[in-house]
Amino acid sequence: QRCCICRLWGASVTCRGRRCPRVFHFPCGSERGCVSQFFGEFKSFCWKHRPVQCVQAVQRDQTLCLICQEAVAGRPSYDTLVCPACASAWFHRRCIQGQALCSARHRFRCPLCQDVAAFQEEMFRLGIKIPDR
Repeated sequence: QRCCICRLWGASVTCRGRRCPRVFHFPCGSERGCVSQFFGEFKSFCWKHRPVQCVQAVQRDQTLCLICQEAVAGRPSYDTLVCPACASAWFHRRCIQGQALCSARHRFRCPLCQDVAAFQEEMFRLGIKIPDR
């Protein structure tokens, strides 16, 4: 099939949004803000149907990413994620993905509150790949 992003043939990732016709290459989807979940049914979603965070988190002044110490967006978004347990730990998607790949499942947790269960569940849902080892 033809990729809805780059228009080249060979796309195989289908959005699981209700009645969504979008099909894309995995790398194209990653660049455009699509989410692939690396657990269960391995669902993928386009930029319009991707899961969003419902965390009630309020920033004080300018909040920094706990990993790189650079500014994050003012609210949760595709590129800015928040720990669902403490709602005080903010991260860039690329930073927390790097942390997940280095830590693996048995060590991956919120760097601030140390929560494992809720944190991993939410990161999985938002498309963060957490390897087994």
